[in-house]
Amino acid sequence: MQENNEHSYFINQLYRDFLLPTILGEDTKEILYWAGKKIANKYALSDTDSLIDFFQMAQFGDLKLISEKRVGATFELSGQIVEDRLNSDTKDFELEGGIISACLASENQRDCESNVVINDKEKKVQIIAQY
Repeated sequence: MQENNEHSYFINQLYRDFLLPTILGEDTKEILYWAGKKIANKYALSDTDSLIDFFQMAQFGDLKLISEKRVGATFELSGQIVEDRLNSDTKDFELEGGIISACLASENQRDCESNVVINDKEKKVQIIAQY
């Protein structure tokens, strides 16, 4: 299983952290955010449980709902995959932010946008979604 996880991480790093930024250039973050929204719609992610399951299946890391309020929600993304990406100076989690935004927009029938906050010290990512 370890070899499979390393293989998946390598493929993820190859595409997301090298190939896409090389092709997309300075527009990488905006395009990946938009792509994340498209992914959430394609896979009908419309509630927090399906969102958390999707992040596990896609090997994006361990997603946890930290708080939920009338005006939005805060998620924490952690785990070895996240830590490895942060250790390799990959600070782009806009794809994940887009996925969360579209999922919450669908779930709550309201426009939603997300901001990504990197916690380098704890090797975690906070994604703050606001309606």
